[in-house]
Amino acid sequence: MAHTDLVTKIRNLDRLTPSETLIADYIFQHYPEVAFENVTSISQKTGVSKATVVRFIKRLGYDGYAHFHDTVRAEMMDEYASPEQRFSLMKKNILDGDRDLLGQNISFIMKNLQQAHARIDRAAFERAARMIADPDRHLYVIGQRTSYGLAYMLYTLLGYVRPRTTILEMQSAMLPDVLADIGPEDMLFAISFRRYARTTSRVARHFSERGAAVIALTDSEFSPLGGLSELQLIVPSDGLAIFRSRCAATALLESLAIAALQFCDSTTMGRSAKLETLFDHFEVYSPRTGR
Repeated sequence: MAHTDLVTKIRNLDRLTPSETLIADYIFQHYPEVAFENVTSISQKTGVSKATVVRFIKRLGYDGYAHFHDTVRAEMMDEYASPEQRFSLMKKNILDGDRDLLGQNISFIMKNLQQAHARIDRAAFERAARMIADPDRHLYVIGQRTSYGLAYMLYTLLGYVRPRTTILEMQSAMLPDVLADIGPEDMLFAISFRRYARTTSRVARHFSERGAAVIALTDSEFSPLGGLSELQLIVPSDGLAIFRSRCAATALLESLAIAALQFCDSTTMGRSAKLETLFDHFEVYSPRTGR
């Protein structure tokens, strides 16, 4: 448990100064909410300087307060996995903090985007783009719950780029009909974020056992898709309140679709033209109006 680990770190320190004792007591009394506070709030509530707070955190083995904040917060989000538990954990922090929730959420989004960019290996990204652009493979895309929206977006974007792309719907009773003939010539792009949908993992295992390639987009190396995929793209999903963020995942999928264009041949533009003709025929979009 994260609480036990943190308490052990503090108790293993040789000696605490009076100021450090105040910080330690505050952590004990306000755990787990303390994982969502900043240096300034802890300093103000304990009457200890911000520099002392940072030094104490470093004594616990963290690189700095940001490292402490990110590590403990991630551990707590794993323990408090359901939306209801997450809300109970974070409600007080949100209500007592800065009421600019739009600004707070955008800050979370920017942080996630920066971490995703720094974390994803460029060679792995290019390999994924090359794989999803391969017209010789039938590409299947799956995502459950909130990940379904991501899966549908990728499916729609790739419709301009390549033929034979299928999105696997959330009605699990229909999956056997679609998956009966999966083989090594097929490929799956699986999207799954905490609390990792079981159906997505089962489908990924089905593809893997039949020799088909599996690309996974998830938020942890230890997700259920880890041992089932030959290529894994990891993006953070840290969110402000009860919801996990999908902005980094959205940015990655858009970037993959763009990158896939460089590996497509001239038939791509012909496919796009066919789609536009069909859009007009079925009146998919509202007619353009001049002003």
